[in-house]
Parts: sequence; C-alpha cells; structure tokens
Amino acid sequence: MNVRRNPESSNPREVGRAAKSNAGFLAYQSIDVMYLFSILRVNARLISAAAIGCAAAMFIYLLFVPPTYTAYSQIILDTREESVSPVEEVVSDLNLNSSVLAGEVVTMRSNVLIGQVVDELGLLEHPRYDPRQQRSESLFGRAKRLLRGDDPPHVVAARLPEETLRSWLINAVRDNLSVTQIGVSYVIGVSFQSTDPVLAADITNAIANQYINSQLDSKMDATLRANSWLSDRLAELSVQLEAADAAVVDFKAEMIEIADGNEESISQLLAELNTKLVGSSTERADAEVRLSQVEALQSLGGLRAVSDVVTSPLLETLTQQRAELTTNEAQLASTLGRRHPDMVRINAQIANIDRSIDTELRRRIEEMRGDVIVTTNRENALRSQIAVVSERADSLAKASVRLGQLERAANANRLVYENFLSRFKETSAQADFQLPEARIIGQAEVPSVPSGPRKTLHMIAAFVFGLSAATAFVFLRNLARSPVNTADELEALTQRRNLALLPYVRHFGSRYRWLRQELSGVEKSQFMENVRTIRTSLFGLGKSRQPKVIMITSSVPAEGKSSLCCALARAISTSKTSVLLLDADLRHPDVRKALDLPSDGPCLVEYLNGNAKIKDLPIRSDLAGVDVISPSSESASAADLLSSNLFSGLLSRVSARYDVIIVNAPPVLYLSDAILLTKHADTTLVAVRSGKTPAKVVLGSIARLEENGQQVFGTVMTMVRRQDVAARDLGSYSYKYNY
Repeated sequence: MNVRRNPESSNPREVGRAAKSNAGFLAYQSIDVMYLFSILRVNARLISAAAIGCAAAMFIYLLFVPPTYTAYSQIILDTREESVSPVEEVVSDLNLNSSVLAGEVVTMRSNVLIGQVVDELGLLEHPRYDPRQQRSESLFGRAKRLLRGDDPPHVVAARLPEETLRSWLINAVRDNLSVTQIGVSYVIGVSFQSTDPVLAADITNAIANQYINSQLDSKMDATLRANSWLSDRLAELSVQLEAADAAVVDFKAEMIEIADGNEESISQLLAELNTKLVGSSTERADAEVRLSQVEALQSLGGLRAVSDVVTSPLLETLTQQRAELTTNEAQLASTLGRRHPDMVRINAQIANIDRSIDTELRRRIEEMRGDVIVTTNRENALRSQIAVVSERADSLAKASVRLGQLERAANANRLVYENFLSRFKETSAQADFQLPEARIIGQAEVPSVPSGPRKTLHMIAAFVFGLSAATAFVFLRNLARSPVNTADELEALTQRRNLALLPYVRHFGSRYRWLRQELSGVEKSQFMENVRTIRTSLFGLGKSRQPKVIMITSSVPAEGKSSLCCALARAISTSKTSVLLLDADLRHPDVRKALDLPSDGPCLVEYLNGNAKIKDLPIRSDLAGVDVISPSSESASAADLLSSNLFSGLLSRVSARYDVIIVNAPPVLYLSDAILLTKHADTTLVAVRSGKTPAKVVLGSIARLEENGQQVFGTVMTMVRRQDVAARDLGSYSYKYNY
C-alpha cells in the first residue's frame, strides 16, 4: 500500500513515522474476541431465526416420520473346543483375531446370508417389503416421477423379474442391518431396524440362526466333499498299489532268472572264490619261491647243491644208503686196494645211488615246476571265475537299483493309500457330528419402545445445525464483504486520520426528524459533540491555512454524508463565521428535505441551466444557521452541469461572500460527479459507514478522488451502532438516543 502524504503534515519525518506505525499495526494483528462477538451480536436475530427455523422444520418433519424399532441379538465366537474324538476335522476351528472377527462381521452382512433369510421368512411376499404393493409417495418423489413421465413404483416393480426384486429387498434389509463387534470381546452384536417390532425381532433372530446354520452347512458340505474325493482317490490308489506290487514281484523273478541266483547266493559264492583265490595265490607264491631257490642252487652248485633243500622219502632213503656205502667204503679202503672187487662193487653201488639221487632231484625239480604251473593255472582259473561271478553281481546290483525304485514307489503308494484310507474312515465318522464355532448368547426380543427417531436429539441437532450454519454464514458474509469496523482499521487502511466517530441515532417516523432534533441543540448529544471534534480538526489553533471549501462525500449512497454536511455546517456557523451549505448531489438531492426547506423557488439546477440568478439561490436555514444552495429536483446531466463554467463561477462568487463552503458531493463509485468537484475543494472528507462499507470500496473511492492530485484530508466513521465494534472507541457516554 502506497503512503500518500497528508497535506496537514509537511514534515517528511512525521510522514515516515506515521507510515512505520501503520505498517507495524498491520504486521501485528491479534484476534479480537470482542470484534467477533460484535459480529454475532449484530446478526443475533438472523442467527436466532435460523436456529429456531431449523428446529421448527425438524419438529414438523418428526411429526410425519413413523417410529422405528430395533431388535438386538448377540453371537459369541466360542474359543472352547468340544473334544468328542481325537479325529482332526475337515474344516478347522477359527483362529480368532481381529481380522477373523472382521471377516465374520462381513459374512453376516453378505448378500448370500441375507438372501437366505429373505427366502426363509418369505419377505418378498410380505406386504411391508413387497415392492409390488402400492404405497404412498413423497411429494418430491411424485413430482419427479410425473416430470419424467414414469409409472408408479409398484407398477414398474410388477414388470421386473423376481431376481431383481429379491436383490432390491436384500439391499433394503442390509441398509437396516447393523453387525458390529462388542468392545474387545469375541461377541458380535446384530441389530435390525423396522417400523414393525415383531418383524424386526424375527429378522434379527433369523440372521443369527442362519449364521449358525451356515457354519454347520459349510462344515457338512466340506466333509461330504472330502469323503467323495477321498473315496475316488482310494480307488485310484488301490489300482496303483496293485500295479506297483506286481511290478516288484515280476522284476525280482526276472533278476533271479538272469543272474542265476539271488543277490545273497552270488555274494556268498563270490566270497568263497575270493578266499580260494587268496589260498591259490599263496601256494603259487610259495612254489615259485622254492623253485627259484632250487634253480639258484642248481646254477651255482649243481644238482648236489639242491639236495640240501629238496627232500623226498626216496631221496632220504638213497641218501642213507649212500652214507652207509660210503662208510663201508672207508672201512674197506684201509684194508683193501682201490681195485679190489669189493671196492669196485661199493663204488659201483655208490655211483648207482648218485645217479638215482640225481634222477630223483631232477624229478623233484620238475615236480616243483609243475606245482608252480598248476597253482598259476588254478589262480588264473579262479580269477576268471571271479570275473564271471562279479559280472553277474554287477548286473544284479544294477537291477537292484531298479528294484529299489519299484519297491519305494510301491511303499509310497501303500503309505498314501493307508493315510487316505485312515482319513476316509475319520471323515466318514465326522459326517454325522458337526459343531459350529459360534453360539447365540442373546435372543432378540420384540422391542416395546421405539428406538427412533430420537426426537430430543434431532431437535437439539437441528437447532445446533441452524445456529452453526447461520454463524458460519454471518462470518463468511462478513469475510466476503470485508467491511471496515473500527477507526484503527480505517486509519490503517486509508493511511488517513479518522476525524471522528458519529453514533447512529435511532429514529421513528420522518427520515430526517432525528437530524433536525440534533441541529436544534435542545439537548446535549454525543452526535453533535463528535461533529465539533471534526470542526476542531479542520480549524484547530496553530494552523497556518484554514480550509475554505470543504467537500464531503462517501463511497456509496446511504453512508450519512448529507447528515454530516448539515451537522458540520451547524457546528462551524457562528456569529463571526458565515457558512454556505452547497448541495452538489444533483442526482439525488436531499438537503432540502433534511433541513425542511421549501421546495419552490429558484434552485441550483435551474441556475446551471441558465434559468435563474445567483442572488436568488441561497436559502436561509434557521435550524442550521447557514445559507443553503440546493437543487429542488433531480438532474440526469449532473456531470455536464458540474463541469460547466457556471458552476466554477458560482463557487468563485460565493467564496468571496462566505467564510466556509461545505459541499455535499455525490458518492464516488460509479459516478464522476465527485471527481469533478475535487478540483474546487480545499479539503475532502470521506464518510464511511461503520460495519457496512467494504474495505476495497473505501480504497477504490480514495484512489479515484486522488487521481487528479487532490489529497483526501481524512475520514469520518458514521452510523456507529451500539453493537458495532467501533462503539468501543466512542468512550463512556450516555444520552437519550439509542444508536
């Protein structure tokens, strides 16, 4: 907001301090409770009327609303399990928690369960619910139907299929049904509202019973489905098990036929062959060692060297005989010569024995070689036989893997079959005995007292609603209009001094009768005292320049500017000061009526049209003590007349004759008349009606007035009522007029 310089303040520092003070005021604005209260007080009648009207409308509405009855039932989800048998049930018990409870509440409100209740009670044929029955229509519904040209609802319903009507009825029942968890317990409360108390109890009990029955039915259906499925599965598993066992038997027979024995006999044979192989290998090794030793001795010392390691019965006999012959030879050699026949015979015998020993040694060596060959052949034969048996064992082992697979498949089928058979017997035993997870702990009784409408509560709610709506409307309207309510707001808004607060004077009868009483000065009044405050602000002591032409205007009509002009003229006029009151509002002149002046004779409009003389224009008002120049009729060309040279000449001539001229200017907005008058005024005052004139309107008016460089001196807040916020700024005073 731009700060315009006040003509009264010539010091720039004072202007700066004023701007900073106003800016600080705008920056800090606390909530004014009294201001809010005053808004409510001003509109107390409207708020009270709205609240009482809403309460009355609710009372009339309640007269035509039929009473409704509510039936209550309670169901508990039982956590205690009745262990009749250790058999596991097909449908397990509920694991109660908040989610499960919420799901059960939704289940009880489902269209499936409600549809079962509708069918059980035959509600589609009940006269209260059958949409094909003719019923009375509301005025609004009947008018809307007639505008659309539709048939009555019962006629339309009669043409619809029964499924559609059933769906409508289910929705209607659901709208009046309430299912809630009671506290933090496992209890679910079921309530139903209806205008028929018996029907309300019947539907409530039917929903509770249907919920219990639906649990039993769902368990029974699940058990029967399980039995049927298990029976079919058992038949399939029996065929599969027989096929698996037959495959095992056939494969075992095939294995025995192919491997020429079973796995146990082949393993035993293989163990015996390995034992024989070990023995044969040992014998071969021993034979080879003996043979190698004999051959080594033979190569070193000949056959005689071998005789020490090779033994046999024959060799022992021959060796003994030779020893005996050698002994005899030694005995005979001492007595006989070498050529003695006995010596020759003995030597021949020894030679024969030596040849026999050599032959025996060679035979024994050949036997040892034969033993090596025999043991080697035996070992090779055992190895070949072991290889054959091992090959049979390998084939049997490979076949055993397949046999194990077949046996495992058969065992798995047998295990599944046994489990299914056991479960089938358990579920068959359960089919005749099922327990629900819930039970009814509170049966719905036929209500004897209606539950609604709660008339007292509805009346209070309607009254509070009307009160709240009217209060909100008042504040919103005040916010949208943004009127100026206090002198501080007005000064902060316009950056101009507010010269005075003029109280509203209540009056009856004639429109300006109160003003004439104020001007007469019969009794002291606050209104005229505050007007004199304006005079003091305009003509205070110490002012170097006294204003001569004072223009008073307002933003819009009915803001009290004409009354302000008359009162200010009366306050300024004295024996030493001559005052002229010039009514320049040519479109709606009212000064003549306010001062009760005659309407005949020359007037301002006639003069500006060139039909009257200036000397005939002033009319003396003894009530105000001033001369008055005013039009006696309205003029449509006011702007042209006010911009004419005749009007400028008039002001020049009366300025020379009167000390002060007070100009009653037209409203600023929507007209250019007041703008034309600003160039003739020394001081301009703007009247602002308390709590009515919007702030934007005031700002726009001042901006228009100052377009030509003429500054607005100040403002005057008018029509301050006792309930207005600005009334607090008037101070403590008392006079006979109510404002």
